[in-house]
Amino acid sequence: MNLKMLGTGVLAYLIWGCFPLFFSLVSHTPPFEVISARIVWSFLLCLLLVIGLGKMKALKSALSVKAMVWSGLAAILISTNWLIFVYAVSTGQVIQSSLGYFLTPLVSVFLARFILKEQIRPLQSLSIALACIAVAFEIYRVGSLPWISLMLASSFGLYGLVRKQAPFETLNGLFLETGWLVIPALLFLVAIGSSGLNPLPAKTGATIDLSGTYLMLSGIVTAVPLLLFSAAARQLPLTVIGFIMYINPTMQFITAIYIFKEPFSGMQLIAFSLIWLAVIAFCYDLYHIQRKNKVTPVNS
Repeated sequence: MNLKMLGTGVLAYLIWGCFPLFFSLVSHTPPFEVISARIVWSFLLCLLLVIGLGKMKALKSALSVKAMVWSGLAAILISTNWLIFVYAVSTGQVIQSSLGYFLTPLVSVFLARFILKEQIRPLQSLSIALACIAVAFEIYRVGSLPWISLMLASSFGLYGLVRKQAPFETLNGLFLETGWLVIPALLFLVAIGSSGLNPLPAKTGATIDLSGTYLMLSGIVTAVPLLLFSAAARQLPLTVIGFIMYINPTMQFITAIYIFKEPFSGMQLIAFSLIWLAVIAFCYDLYHIQRKNKVTPVNS
């Protein structure tokens, strides 16, 4: 296994796992303002990278009406995911956010079965069944849908499905997706006079307001892990990707419990235990299939 690429993939998920800590720095800023600034700064960074890395020619060659439609749909889905995540952090619901990202790979398998008509293996079916039971238990516990978890999982699962249809690699894809959204985001920030367009620290009374700086950095922390993950995913086995993808929701869960001190009851532990069982079954299935694919038949 390429240890350098393994480290690259792990680093990507470690950065994603730190997102609740980063976005808590702007939790006093309305989510729409945070997301608008994130879109603008992500677009500008991607533009610089596309030009600097010589990706413009590949981008132009892949452009078509169909590709633009897919990238537009992907833009709606990823911006929805970002908005809900920022809302979860700003309202102290990171546990629900972590649950959503634990569910995401299982949602992807579900979508592959019913939309792409792919076959589901028995352990994958067990994982989905356990996840459904966990969600049903959460509905029973709370008395309503855990909409943050479900929206995060479904929006990112659908985003992955849509991205498969667009002929763009990660950087060009993110450039086009933020490109769809940059004008309305920019107009919104100008209309409200947001500090998100000014990355310089501002003095407010006796304190220094770093909100604009943090919002500018949101563009960097959006693009960097995506690029790291894209590089790693091309060279790592699916089994390894399946294991390390759970670094992110695990870190979010630990952050919520031990840093943000969000309440976590014994009833919630039951739902999460079911999810963790689903994750174990899912990862074991990936490991089993990977080993099976490595077996070389002996010719008699």
